[in-house]
Amino acid sequence: MAEPAEHGKKMVILRAAERVFAQDGYHGTTMRRIAAEADVKLSLVVYHYTSKLALFVAIFEDRQYVNEQRLAQLQAIPDLGAEDAVDQIVGAFVDPVLALHNDPEDAWFAKLVLREAGDPSNQNRPVLKVLFDPMAREFIEAFREALPGKPDGFYQWAYLFSVGALTQSASEDRVQNLTEKNFLEQKHDLLRSYITAALRYG
Repeated sequence: MAEPAEHGKKMVILRAAERVFAQDGYHGTTMRRIAAEADVKLSLVVYHYTSKLALFVAIFEDRQYVNEQRLAQLQAIPDLGAEDAVDQIVGAFVDPVLALHNDPEDAWFAKLVLREAGDPSNQNRPVLKVLFDPMAREFIEAFREALPGKPDGFYQWAYLFSVGALTQSASEDRVQNLTEKNFLEQKHDLLRSYITAALRYG
């Protein structure tokens, strides 16, 4: 009976940490602040996650199912040389991530990825290198097969530029600051068409 309760507490801490890291960034976050957000004692946070870095990495490990969904969708594409292969690759790249935006709690992770991708110190943490870069290489190779003949460096930079567009899609507050209208329902289709066009004509 104790195990499910303990797992529940770990998840409460993990989700609280996700929110705090997304708001304050890695360097601006403290374990004490996470404990307060989770409404638990600091000692319990340290018991389950021995350090801030361990807790930070645990968030991404827990959400690794998103990248697994992206890879599964990519690997299910029957023909990377087909006329619509780029559209299918982009769908695999963006759809599982955008699904996070449908739930306010899951959306915090999308915002956290935006923060980590844009943090110059991210190379000091084993998140992008270990949990994202192996997937990135598979997408880069898919781009190469679907769009042959591009110059050296195109596929790698195209992937990173696509990451930039995708992670910025979590900035819903920002886009609402730029217009009086609500364009959020257009985000999914516009993002897919934007990345696809950039890949085809870049």
